[in-house]
Amino acid sequence: MRAAMIEVTVSEARDNLADLLGKVQHGHEDVTIKKHGKAVAVMISVEAMEYYERLEDAELARLGDQAWAEYQANPAERISHEALWAEIEADLKPE
Repeated sequence: MRAAMIEVTVSEARDNLADLLGKVQHGHEDVTIKKHGKAVAVMISVEAMEYYERLEDAELARLGDQAWAEYQANPAERISHEALWAEIEADLKPE
């Protein structure tokens, strides 16, 4: 389980970068960096990033499987490649 997120300003992050990196890497803490009171960046460990990428990959695979199942279940709604591009081009034309 990850610890609570640390919040620092850009100046604090700059002044304490080595310490913050150590907390992220070894202390398993996340760091939110704020500028003018607004969160602008987050520092997370490589392990956390890899975990989030696996979650995203799994979600994309699930959505792809769902789209394929819908495509297979509704053959009457299929359109040709040319018709699809015509629709896209029509949507992109300025009015």
